[in-house]
Amino acid sequence: MARALSHDIMYLSRPMLQIYCDGPYLAGSGPRVGDFESGALVMFALYNDSITVDRYGFLPFQALGDLKNEEWRFAGGLQLDIFAPVIPTVLPYSILAASGNTGMFRGQLRAERYLHPAEDQQITITSGISDPNPTILIDEVLSEDNGWPNIEVRAAWGVGKITQEGLVARRPFEVGVSGVVGQVRSTDLGPVNRVVADVWGLAADYRWRISERWGFQGEVFTGQGLGTYGGDVLQTVNSTTFEAIAGTGGWIEVYYYCTPCVHTHWGYGIDDPVNADVAPTQVDKNDTAFANVIWDVTQSFRLASEFTYRTTDYLALPDNEGFGYQWQMQWKF
Repeated sequence: MARALSHDIMYLSRPMLQIYCDGPYLAGSGPRVGDFESGALVMFALYNDSITVDRYGFLPFQALGDLKNEEWRFAGGLQLDIFAPVIPTVLPYSILAASGNTGMFRGQLRAERYLHPAEDQQITITSGISDPNPTILIDEVLSEDNGWPNIEVRAAWGVGKITQEGLVARRPFEVGVSGVVGQVRSTDLGPVNRVVADVWGLAADYRWRISERWGFQGEVFTGQGLGTYGGDVLQTVNSTTFEAIAGTGGWIEVYYYCTPCVHTHWGYGIDDPVNADVAPTQVDKNDTAFANVIWDVTQSFRLASEFTYRTTDYLALPDNEGFGYQWQMQWKF
């Protein structure tokens, strides 16, 4: 018999190692460690980057273990960023990155503290260290971390009765503020030029389920060097000077449940790097409007479609715009 814990994900209640599979994830609970319940979660998908390329893969986007009780939670592994963790309801796995949504997935160690000023309220304070930047070599330019992890923090206030939404137990209203600091090192292996750029970000996020049928959510952010977090149109540094790119953006989504199984989500996101920070061939603004309809036929089978309109402005290259349509048939097992 599964039960929903009040802070995060769903585990089985027996104090022994078990696996619970329902959808593209595996959740398990283990023996108690002192006052803490142990558990683990793996979420994954089978994917392919193009229908014309015979290349398939196994994509884990969360894989973590944790210890938790009613006051604390400690977790380590691949998980959602502490910085700007609210995600728009869109069909692609890109989750509106480069168009106003920051906060992706990365290796991380975190600690969470839960405070309850009232029975129907919860304050969550989260801090952690995370993998700052993947090591990438492109055209003799090496991009990597500077030997230090990123530091991420968030404080959130939730109000209302807890209800289970998939893996997450949520209150109908929540606001949060978060931040990140770190560094990224870029080295041009040709003339051997090295630049260490500071990374920082501030974000505010919100969710409000006004009624059983409709609500809204979104976030705003500002910072620099946020390319690995989905910000600054995925651009961490200037491609010529290697200095960090600063920018501001955000997104908003309104949703409506026509029936308990059919729901529609409409939204808009924009990411606007500082023009003076980008190189001539880089993007100085990107935005996306989206509208979708999702039909959860069963708990395991979903049909959905989504329209998008995107515009991309380059500093010196010709700008681009266009409509998109995506259809989805999802089978969870």
